[in-house]
Amino acid sequence: MHDFSNDFDRVTPDVWMLNEASWNERLVQLPNWQKIPLINSNTSHNLPDGSLVRFRGMVQDMHNPEFFFEQFEVFNTVTNEIKNKSGKYTDTAHILENEKINYTENLKSAQRQTIVVVSMPGLNEWAQTIEDEQNHLEHLHHQPNTSKRSNLNTKLKRSHDDSDDDQSAMDVENEGGANKERRTAEVVKNTTMVVSREHLLNFPLPDVASKSCIVKIYDDSDNLKINDMIEVVGFLSVDPALSGEFQAEKDPLLAPECESEAEIITHNPPPSLVPRLHAVYVKKLEHCNPLVKGAPDQEMILKEANTAREHLLKALKELLLGDELAAEYLICHLIACVYLRQDTFTLGQFCLNISNMPTKKYPDYAKQLYDIIKQFVTKSYYLPLTVDNMNTMALLPKKDYDCNRLTSGILQLSKHTHLVLDETKMEQGNLDASGVNNISALGNLIKLQKVEYDFKYYKMEFDSDINVLVLSEGKSLLPSDYHIPLRPEESSLQIFDAIVEAATYYLKEEIMNTIRTYLTNLKLAKYSISENLQFVEDDFIEMRSNSDSDSPVTADDLHRLLVLARLVSLSRGHDTLSRECWDLTKKMEEERLQRLKNRAPAL
Repeated sequence: MHDFSNDFDRVTPDVWMLNEASWNERLVQLPNWQKIPLINSNTSHNLPDGSLVRFRGMVQDMHNPEFFFEQFEVFNTVTNEIKNKSGKYTDTAHILENEKINYTENLKSAQRQTIVVVSMPGLNEWAQTIEDEQNHLEHLHHQPNTSKRSNLNTKLKRSHDDSDDDQSAMDVENEGGANKERRTAEVVKNTTMVVSREHLLNFPLPDVASKSCIVKIYDDSDNLKINDMIEVVGFLSVDPALSGEFQAEKDPLLAPECESEAEIITHNPPPSLVPRLHAVYVKKLEHCNPLVKGAPDQEMILKEANTAREHLLKALKELLLGDELAAEYLICHLIACVYLRQDTFTLGQFCLNISNMPTKKYPDYAKQLYDIIKQFVTKSYYLPLTVDNMNTMALLPKKDYDCNRLTSGILQLSKHTHLVLDETKMEQGNLDASGVNNISALGNLIKLQKVEYDFKYYKMEFDSDINVLVLSEGKSLLPSDYHIPLRPEESSLQIFDAIVEAATYYLKEEIMNTIRTYLTNLKLAKYSISENLQFVEDDFIEMRSNSDSDSPVTADDLHRLLVLARLVSLSRGHDTLSRECWDLTKKMEEERLQRLKNRAPAL
């Protein structure tokens, strides 16, 4: 292994292409990726054009494939010299004033996939801070910006817009993701384009600081999908001439007129705002918790689970006003994830509705509870279910045909994001058609773990894996897998503000990091069904025989018990179901169902 300072920080696209296999092998084996600048934690204007960098985020959209010249000849009219060049890993040909491209001979074209990647939606502040600490490179501040605009550069790409004839192009087109319905480019008269920063960045979550990057993919074996979490290593392209506002008059041979002005400006934002990255390596991510490194160690995860669980249970029990049963269910909710999809059947979702929120005494209790939860989980978003929010917010991604892109929506989230819905903020008012559609979209997400993308002429469902927690006064108007009314202790109810202060003091950074690691690791842990589950079968038969016609025990009840039992076991460090954990699970469900029968008055 060569010294990093002598290779990866100086390698250029031309040098890389001389021996791609060797460079890729060395990259995969590189022990310290942190030395490759991460754009998420380092401003791109401090990074030289053409340097090797990284970007980490979620695939937000996929554009049409783009043609480029993989090989071409350049003729110098002064020296009569002919050079062979490549357009791979670059957007510009770097043609000198006396040079011309030979468009008739030795010209080899190829295509690359263009995707839009945004930094992880909902990434919480603690996770961003740790990621920045691990990846911030101080020396870049003393490095001059070398990505000056060159008027001599010739762009070597055109959009592949043959979708009427090419079904594969249509397939790429349809794999998109979308944002607020009202976010569209404003086309002003005199062919001047005025486009907002919000429109160009197109982030799923409003008012959340994020970064965006256009990634050019050369290897179609990566098989990327919308909403995948990825880390990309590639060559940075930040020449200001790439911006749509600097589009030169096109050569019809290079780029036939097939794009509207709205599409051009949207697909070619200023590189200072949205840098380009020519990928040499793409890695799919199972999580984005900066505290969890390497492949999961099952034995270590299970061994350390109980200690972390005790810390978490203690904190949540206090925050839930002494209600240990609600705290147990909340822990199961926080570690839940979809673990199996079969046809239309999804296993593992765990939407939890905690009702009987003490809003009369503490109107902002739900938000205060969320503010603690977001300190534990890596990604989350708080959504007050007000009538105004439901009527005006765009939850579902939507295709914008004027700009030929998907406009993102709040429900376009990567897996393992925690969505907290605050129904205590719902006031009197009428839901319009948009509000009804949004409530329906939340219901579909909860029941099916699917989000419906609006392509105007048709709808397309995309799988999701989003933990939904509904906080309400009465039973939620939304469906849920498990509903538990809160049973606060009177003594805790009187001193909630002091409890929050004490919990904040108790949850030192070391304990917090233990809990954060625990919650991520248990989503990655493997769980197996033991062959010896006769006790489950026997208990189910007994439960059915003891049930009455008013509340019969069904197969759905068994399914709910088995999902809960899986989480009860994992939370305690067991990777298979034991009799002890099964009895605990039954006891939890009996207590919960008893509460539902004997509901306490609203607080």
